[in-house]
Amino acid sequence: MTSDELLKRYEPKQTKTLEYERQLWQCRFTPCGKFLIAVGYDSTIQRWAAKDDGYELLAPFSGHNGWLQCLAFAGTNNLCITGDSWGRLSCWDYSSQDSTEPLWTVPDALAGWVRAMAVSPDGNLIAVGGNDSKIRLLSTVDGKLIRQTTELPHEIFSLAFHPNGKSFAAGDFHGTIREFETETGKQRREIEAAGLYQLNHIQDCGGVRQLTFSQDGSQLIAGGMKEPSGGFAKGSPVLQLFNWQSGERIYELVPGDSQDGFIYDAWFHPDGFVVGAASAFPGKGKLFFWKPGDEKPFYVGDKLTNGRSISLHPDGHQLAFTMSNSANANGRPLKDGEYAGGTAKIHILTFPEAFPASS
Repeated sequence: MTSDELLKRYEPKQTKTLEYERQLWQCRFTPCGKFLIAVGYDSTIQRWAAKDDGYELLAPFSGHNGWLQCLAFAGTNNLCITGDSWGRLSCWDYSSQDSTEPLWTVPDALAGWVRAMAVSPDGNLIAVGGNDSKIRLLSTVDGKLIRQTTELPHEIFSLAFHPNGKSFAAGDFHGTIREFETETGKQRREIEAAGLYQLNHIQDCGGVRQLTFSQDGSQLIAGGMKEPSGGFAKGSPVLQLFNWQSGERIYELVPGDSQDGFIYDAWFHPDGFVVGAASAFPGKGKLFFWKPGDEKPFYVGDKLTNGRSISLHPDGHQLAFTMSNSANANGRPLKDGEYAGGTAKIHILTFPEAFPASS
């Protein structure tokens, strides 16, 4: 399918907007499509029930200590797993109407910030990584530790299981992607995502912020930022495409300018193109759709800025685009004697026609 054909088929239209009083980091449609789950900076898990006439806000889940950046679904039993900046991991029944207590929790799943997680294709294992530079594999049934890697040189920012389940990939702060055996936790190889880390003046800048395999496992995309500059390390979003078998980088896309920041979410659509979201300063970053091999995206949502996550509904017809909404702290006016906190919006976008995600 050509880029023009893809644009005609998939150019999104904004239909609804959900607002929340604090910043949200990730928001995902559940595998059943009946709920929308989000996590963010107030340590709660927010839930909306999808109705024919809109989205109903449900009672939140609470019990975490710090910021939440990680959210994953496991198996077919409505399991949602979340990780926070204190190292706590918790598992919930996201469909529960009666209880808001976790099914299990591991207070010290990591010795520090949980920055990445991924669930194995069979739903039995969850890999978690973050600031303590180790990757742990835990049971999704009860949170029991199964195995862990040795300590790695740098913090882990992204994780993804290969579709065959035999290995998983981890991206670190300094732009290295490592492959590990699922069965043993042993490292197989390293791949350099060159340019996704730089030392800018006295600041470490970058990291492999997103990893996603194609459906057949033949390709891997790594998202981040390159060419940082200035005191706030502003830079250009970058997406690198790798041949997974050879480890060769086969394409690099820069879908924004020097103030559009990091790519925080990116994945392969079933029709073969890549959906991505970038965020940086207020009003910067964007939503984009890209056909691998093209010089530029075939769709860019310039008004859909500060994207933290983008989720496809199982019906293949809806997208949930989550954006942060916060002002710079420097020079920000006081409101009633306090700085106003950041907020979030979830834009519900639809395609012209329904094309199931499983097709």
